[in-house]
Amino acid sequence: MADVKIRNLPDWLVEWHKQKAAIEGISLEERLRRLLFENVAEQRRKILKRLDALCAEIEKETGTLPDSTPLIREARREMEERFDVRDRRQRSRQMAHPRRKAG
Repeated sequence: MADVKIRNLPDWLVEWHKQKAAIEGISLEERLRRLLFENVAEQRRKILKRLDALCAEIEKETGTLPDSTPLIREARREMEERFDVRDRRQRSRQMAHPRRKAG
């Protein structure tokens, strides 16, 4: 983990956070760590809320697209059958590791 040193903070600000930390029963360092984390978490919540609203707006305009996973699986299965992909894989493994004939 990284360490950060902040210079030139007003004395009153440090003292205020020390008092709050004491009331909460935690160290000044822990209080400041939590404040920094909470700030980032709040920003993330705001961004996610905006993204959800944007997704809802796009879905309202364009509708919901169906899941393409079954179509992809079916196309893959057909390609494997048509081009004998599974057998080719097995043959390439056999050719890469041929068995030595006892001599």
